[in-house]
Amino acid sequence: MTFWRSIDGLVDVELTAAEPEKALTAITLSGIGLFEVRHDKNLVCSFSILRRDYARLAALCEKQGLSLKTNRRRGIYYDFLKLRHRKILLTGIGLLLFSALFLPSRILFVRVEGNDGIPANRILSVAEECGIHMGASRRYVRSEKVKNALLDAIPQLQWAGVNTSGCTAVISVRERVVSPSFQEQSAVSSIIADRDGYILSCVVTQGTAKIQPGQSVRKGQTLISGYTECGIYIQAAQAKGEIIAQTNRELNVVAPVNCMKRTVRTDSTRGISLLLGKKRIFFWKGSGILDAGCGRMYKQYDLTLPGGFRLPVALCVDTYKHFDLENYASEASSLEAFAPRYLKSQMVAGQIQSGTQAVVRSGDVLLLRGSYVCTESIGKVKPEQIGETNGKTNGENR
Repeated sequence: MTFWRSIDGLVDVELTAAEPEKALTAITLSGIGLFEVRHDKNLVCSFSILRRDYARLAALCEKQGLSLKTNRRRGIYYDFLKLRHRKILLTGIGLLLFSALFLPSRILFVRVEGNDGIPANRILSVAEECGIHMGASRRYVRSEKVKNALLDAIPQLQWAGVNTSGCTAVISVRERVVSPSFQEQSAVSSIIADRDGYILSCVVTQGTAKIQPGQSVRKGQTLISGYTECGIYIQAAQAKGEIIAQTNRELNVVAPVNCMKRTVRTDSTRGISLLLGKKRIFFWKGSGILDAGCGRMYKQYDLTLPGGFRLPVALCVDTYKHFDLENYASEASSLEAFAPRYLKSQMVAGQIQSGTQAVVRSGDVLLLRGSYVCTESIGKVKPEQIGETNGKTNGENR
């Protein structure tokens, strides 16, 4: 049996006739091909025919009064017909063909390499906006497009590119590296006032002082210049020093009178959801809006394959802890104690010398109004561009 006959299908039959030779001659003259002819008995012969000729042979035998018996049906055609009853096997074959033909043309995994300080999720988010995500076609991956988008969105990147290897897209990046020694030698900066104040002391270790103790300054005014006149030229460097000034600060705080706080934990519930890409499927009904007496803990279990490849599928577990709430009233003393702590946290270095504050009640809220005299460091570094006049007129520049 040849391959092409096997594709069409063969039928093994047994013919019984008074004159078998005459019957075989009549069948051959009708255009029906006979294969593997053999005489089993005196009046019986067996042979094989193509599947498409079986109907003609049956009609001819019925017309001439011959006895025809089918022994076996064989070939690739009949083998495939048998698969109709094996649905699981057909499903597996279909998935195998789908995987072999479709999956190699798609991106299933995205990996970032070369990043140290920049989070990989930030790079993947920008790449996804450019079409680099699970299921994207490899033919539409344009490295130049992704490169330009990454460099525009993330200034810390010096170079970026995309390569595809099988079903994996590899985003290679290189971060900008600025030599600290070069930056220290080449940068020019001045120190300006961070807020209004009255200068108490000025210590300059590098640069030129533009103010003196006893002088009032405004916010943004240059205190120490990074440019120093040295006769026939001007030296540019980083201004360094410390300026202590007396400043005035005002503080307005609004706090509710009636508050609620958590006390005793009552019970906890757990919710499970499935995360597919950016879509989250919840397995229970709920608004997702928590009240004040409920705390939420979130854990995500990513699905990974051998080799460290992470699929965009994850199981999310939310644990909700419920607490009893208790009402309590805010006190003016707690609000008064808050003000000094807050002011000190806003200072680089300094302390409160004196101040006045008052707490009044207005409806359901407490209002704190305070005015304070502080001693603090008000210097702030400002980078300078080469060629800036730094407050000088053209006649003063050389």
